[in-house]
Amino acid sequence: MEPIRIVHYLNQFFGQLGGEELAGIKPQIKSEAIGPGRVLQARLGASFEVVATAICGDNTFADNPEAAAEDLTALISEFRPQILIAGPAFNSGRYGQACGQLCASIQEKLAIPAITGMYQENPAVDQFRNRVLIVRTGPTARTMGEAIDQIVSLVKRIAAGDPLDRPAELGCFPHGMKRPVVREQIAARRAIDMLLSKLTGQPFTTEMSVPVFDRVEPTRLKLPLSEATVALVTDGGLVAKGNPERMPNGYTDRITAIPIHGLDRFTTDIVEAHHGGYDTQFVNQDLNRLTPLDAARELERNGVIGKLHETVYATAGLGMSISNAKKVGREIGRRLLDQGVQAVILTST
Repeated sequence: MEPIRIVHYLNQFFGQLGGEELAGIKPQIKSEAIGPGRVLQARLGASFEVVATAICGDNTFADNPEAAAEDLTALISEFRPQILIAGPAFNSGRYGQACGQLCASIQEKLAIPAITGMYQENPAVDQFRNRVLIVRTGPTARTMGEAIDQIVSLVKRIAAGDPLDRPAELGCFPHGMKRPVVREQIAARRAIDMLLSKLTGQPFTTEMSVPVFDRVEPTRLKLPLSEATVALVTDGGLVAKGNPERMPNGYTDRITAIPIHGLDRFTTDIVEAHHGGYDTQFVNQDLNRLTPLDAARELERNGVIGKLHETVYATAGLGMSISNAKKVGREIGRRLLDQGVQAVILTST
């Protein structure tokens, strides 16, 4: 019996071509398993074969996702796959977008199953969960082994023809479709059992997940802008040259404070961008693209703002958990209030 043919999709980093400097590479395909694909092949066994690895740069896909997905689909179709595996992408936003978009394209145009894996906070989860099987993973590649095991289990279920209509029970994100089922216990009994489990610290699974979103009312400026002290803040990874404070390029709960007294603009001998979630080469050509010190100084000179605060606060927003984001925000806010700042210009990527 012929092994089931699988094509694996990776970005430029996991495809072992390079980092951000190669994020603009065009779609390509190689007739072999590469990087995580070799682990996939080993754990799938002889009944499956990773016949090719499709690769595309994160920037290329992010700049034109429809065209990139179309080009990759054409390349992949030449290898006559029976299943596509993309990623896993963990909490990488651009990579997650690419994996979700490609899986959706492959399912539609080649009519074969497609699987990917992502962390729960990846923005692509909400975008594609209703039409793509997305295995739950940890936030970083440190959980690659567990993610691949979960994907392998799912691939074998597909090959065996087992039903996939309840993704949440298979370690995937639910599709969000509700179906009527017969339960042994009435809703009141099930609710009491869940409550007792919660009160006693036992694990339980809710039947209805209710998302909780914070609502922050905008603060009104209490004096004219022309009299206000305004600060620059960024989550784009701005650090002092050489990153002496060792700010991580993502998944952090830390901030840096960069003094700007006497500076009219940022230059590359003073600061640099240190962030793992976007191509920093364009920012590092002119750091004012990320944090517009030059424009802010002009506003200050022209009297549009009263004064520019002489410290810029920065962090790296890549993969930052909501709890860490709140922690970082509170710390920056506390410092700004203590230093008499009335308004903030917050820049991102």
